[in-house]
Amino acid sequence: MGRAGEKRLIQLAWKQFGVVSARDLAVCRVSERWMSRRIETGEWIRIHRGVFTHGANEPNADQLDMAAMLAGGECAVLSHTSAARRLGLEVPRDQPVQITVPASRNTRKLVGVQMWRSRDLIETDITRRGPFRLTHLARTVIDLASVLDGAWLRAALDSALRQRKTNSAWISRTLERHGRGRRGADRLRALIGECRRSDEVPDSVLESIGIELGRATGRKPKLHWEVLEGARLIAEVDFAWPEVRVCVELDGWAQHGTRAAFARDRARDRALVRLGWMVLRYTWQDVTSDRESVIGELVSTYESRARSFRGESRRRPRRLLPRAS
Repeated sequence: MGRAGEKRLIQLAWKQFGVVSARDLAVCRVSERWMSRRIETGEWIRIHRGVFTHGANEPNADQLDMAAMLAGGECAVLSHTSAARRLGLEVPRDQPVQITVPASRNTRKLVGVQMWRSRDLIETDITRRGPFRLTHLARTVIDLASVLDGAWLRAALDSALRQRKTNSAWISRTLERHGRGRRGADRLRALIGECRRSDEVPDSVLESIGIELGRATGRKPKLHWEVLEGARLIAEVDFAWPEVRVCVELDGWAQHGTRAAFARDRARDRALVRLGWMVLRYTWQDVTSDRESVIGELVSTYESRARSFRGESRRRPRRLLPRAS
C-alpha cells in the first residue's frame, strides 16, 4: 500500500466523522496490518471489531452512531432514540446507540449498542441525515412506542407534530402498515386520535410530560388555559383544571431562569391566588426524575379541591321560588 491508499482512507474518514470499517480499508487498499500498527501507536482507536476511528480522543456521539451503523453492516440503520435525535424529536438523552438490521442478517452483538432485528424494514422506511442512514420520522415514532413510557412517547409525538401538523396522518398510515402485533401500537394510536381532536400542541417536552402526568387525576387538563378577571387576562397557565381552579406552571430554565422572570412569575401567582386558584409549580427535574411525587401531589390536590367545591355547592343557600297564589 502506498501513500495514495492512506490518503483515500483519511478522506473517507473525514466524510464519516473520522470512522472507517474493514470494508473501507479494502476499498482504499489499506491493509489491516497497517491499521494494527496505527492502533498500537494510538493514531487510531478500535471501537468495534472491524470499525476504527481516527484520533486518540474518546469517540463522540457522532462517531459512536457511525461506528454502530458501520459495524451493523450495509443494511443497518440508526433507529429508535438514535434516529429520533437525528430527526429532532424529543427523547431521553441517556440511551445507548440503537440500530435496526434486517432479521435475515447474521450480525454479531455490539458492545454498548442496542440492536433490533426487523422482518419488515424496507427501503422506503429509510431516510438520510448526512452520512447516516436512519428510519424516517413516521417509522421512528412507531418504533419509539415499543420502548418509551407514556410520558416520553407523548413528548416524542408532540415534537413531531410541532415540526409539521400533517405528520400525524403520515404516522397513522405507517402505523396501519407496521403496527399489527407491535408493542405500543394501541397506545400510539390512542395518542394520535387525542392529538387530532385537539387544536393545540404542547410548546415543549416539559409541557408534554407534564400533561401526561396530569392525566393521572382522571381528568384531562386544559392546555394553555387563560384565566380572566372580567375581560382582563390575568395569566395564561401551562395547563389547568378550571372546574376546581387548579393550575400548573412548568419552570423551564429558558423562560423562568432569570431574576425578572422569577419576580414576574410570583406576581402572577399572587394574582391567581387572589382569584381563588391554586398554583402548582414543577421543574424539569421534578417531572423527569420524581414523577411519582408529582402525580401524587396532582391527584391529592385535585381530589381535595373537588371535595371542597362540592361542599361549597351543598352549603350554598337554595333560591326560594315564590309560592303560587
